Amino acid sequence: MRRTDLSVVLALALLGSPLARAEDWPQWRGPGRTGLSKETGLLKSWPDGGPKKLWSIKTVGGGYSSPSIANGTIYITGADEKKGTLRALGLDGKRKWEQPFGTLFSSSHPVTRTSPTVEDGAVYIYSSKGRAARFDAKTGKGIWSVDTLKKFEGRNIRWGIAESPLIAGDLFLCHPGGPDAAVVALNKETGKTVWTSKGLSERSAYCSPLLIRVGDMGQIVTQTEDHIVGLNAKTGKVLWKVQQRNKYAVHPNTPLFFDNMIFISSGYGHGSQLLRLSADGTKASQVWTERKLDCQHEGVLRIDGHIYGCPSRGRLVCMDPKDGKILYRVKEVRKASITYADQRLYAYDEKGGAVSLLEVSPKGYKVHGQFPVKTGSGPHWAHPVVANGVLYIRHGEVLMAYDVKAK
Repeated sequence: MRRTDLSVVLALALLGSPLARAEDWPQWRGPGRTGLSKETGLLKSWPDGGPKKLWSIKTVGGGYSSPSIANGTIYITGADEKKGTLRALGLDGKRKWEQPFGTLFSSSHPVTRTSPTVEDGAVYIYSSKGRAARFDAKTGKGIWSVDTLKKFEGRNIRWGIAESPLIAGDLFLCHPGGPDAAVVALNKETGKTVWTSKGLSERSAYCSPLLIRVGDMGQIVTQTEDHIVGLNAKTGKVLWKVQQRNKYAVHPNTPLFFDNMIFISSGYGHGSQLLRLSADGTKASQVWTERKLDCQHEGVLRIDGHIYGCPSRGRLVCMDPKDGKILYRVKEVRKASITYADQRLYAYDEKGGAVSLLEVSPKGYKVHGQFPVKTGSGPHWAHPVVANGVLYIRHGEVLMAYDVKAK
C-alpha cells in the first residue's frame, strides 16, 4: 500500500488544520491539538451570571467527550443505553443525523469518550471498545469500521479506551495495545492496515496522539502504559521512548511540542517532565521533572511561552518550562479542563461545574467572569470548546452553547 508523503500535510498541520476554517474546532483540542484557538473578537469579560446562553439540549447521550465543529455542523458522540451514537447537529442545536457505532465499554463509566475528528468530508471516531470507524460528514453513512482490539489482539484497559483518533495525511492513528501493535496506522479511506509499531506492545494509556515535524521527518508522539514515545509517521518505527509511569497507567494528556521539546504531565502524583529531541528527532533526553503539576486528564496549555494546567489535587498553576518552577496558583480554579482563545483562558471545574474566564500571564492573573453549570449529570469532564464565537460546554447528556462574541 502506498505510504503518504506527509511533508506538506505536516507543515500545514502545525499551523492548524488545512481543511477547516480558522474559527472551526474540527478535532480534540482544536486545530493542531494544542487547546489554543486563533479566534478573535471575543468577550474579554462576562456579565454577572456569565455570557448569554443560546441553547441547551438534553439529547446528545451520556458522554465525557467534547464536541467538534466544522463547516457549520457540530459533531458529538453519546451513549444511548449501552450503545454509542455519533450525532450531527446544526449550529442551532437541531438534529441533522445520528448514526450508531456499536456497544460501549460498560465495566465502568458506560458513556462515550471519543471526540470526533472531522476532515475532508469525513468524520472519524475510536470507541471505548477499540472500534475505529469513518462516516460521511454530510449524511452520517458508515464508510468503514474496524474492531482493532480483535484485529491486533489488543487488550482493553481499566476504564476503557478514551482517545480521539488522529488523522495524518492518509493515516488514521489509534492505540489497540496489541503485540507489536501498541500503535497502528490504518488507511483513512479504506480502514486497511498501513503499519503497526513493531517492537512496541504496550497497552493504551488513554492518550490522543500528536503529529509533529522534526527536521525532515514526521513523528507521532504519544503515551503508552509505561512510556512516552515517538514513532516515524510513515513507517511506524519506534524512534525513541522515555519512561512515564504512574499507579494506574493513566496518561490521557496530549503532549505539547515546542522549540524541539516535548512537555507532558500525568496524574496520581507522577508529575510533569520536559524532553529535548535531537536535531534529527531520533533521540529524546530528559531536561527536568517536576511532581507538583500532576495533571490527571484536564489538559495542559502553552500560552506566551509558559505552561498552564491543574494538578490532581490542586489549583490551576502557571509553570516556567525552563526549569519546571511553579510561578503561582489560581485560587479560584481547581482541577478544571482548560482551553484558550483571544487572550483568555476558559476553565471548566470538574466537581463544582463552574466555568471561569481568566486573563493570565507569567506575572499573574485576573478573573473576568464565572458562571455555574447546573444541568446535566455526572462529573464535569468534557473539555470546553470555543468555535465561531460560541462557547460549548458539555455535561453528561446535555450540550450547552453560549454567545461569547464581543458586541
